[in-house]
Amino acid sequence: MSITSVMESILRYFTSLTGNLGWAIIIVTVLIKAILHPLQVNQVKMMEAMKALTPKIKELEQKYKGQPQEYQQRLAELYRDNKVNPMSGCLPMLIPLPVLIVFFRVLQNKAFVDSFGAAKTSFLWLTSLSAPDPWILPVLSAVTMWFSMSQTATDQSQKSMTIMMPLLFGWFTRTMPSGAAVYWVATNVVSILQHYLIQRQLAASTKGVS
Repeated sequence: MSITSVMESILRYFTSLTGNLGWAIIIVTVLIKAILHPLQVNQVKMMEAMKALTPKIKELEQKYKGQPQEYQQRLAELYRDNKVNPMSGCLPMLIPLPVLIVFFRVLQNKAFVDSFGAAKTSFLWLTSLSAPDPWILPVLSAVTMWFSMSQTATDQSQKSMTIMMPLLFGWFTRTMPSGAAVYWVATNVVSILQHYLIQRQLAASTKGVS
């Protein structure tokens, strides 16, 4: 059984419960984010640890300017001594991308979408979740992705990435099935809320310890 057929079965199940494919997509999105929640907690912890190390990293940059190999070695030692793994926070950001591709393939199948009937495949202003939405969803995709990436940026060097990536994804969203775009926007919104709540919990626990 292929991944796309599994996703089709999941969407059929939740569409039968909610009566609408759009709400089924949002429910599946929330479930995926709930499963990934422990990874996102770790991502936020690593991000806060990276922020705390920023002054020391800048000191190393100044001290070993023109000595890239020595700088990389000292940086690795700094991460090791403080038990920080910069790559460990990347997984929650990467996993939604292959899921987006699966949604793209499932919702690109017009026969699958049409099998639900027009009433179940229209959602909010969208007349069909298999057809692209050229304006509203691309803007929402870019804005929510920018906000989500801004939350996890640890230094100014990532500023250009937080601008370029949302614009790029917003452009791609113009041509993808609107149902896949709904998934992507919902993913960003849930990520923003999760990040906010996790930060509050960490702040409260830090206060409690102090």
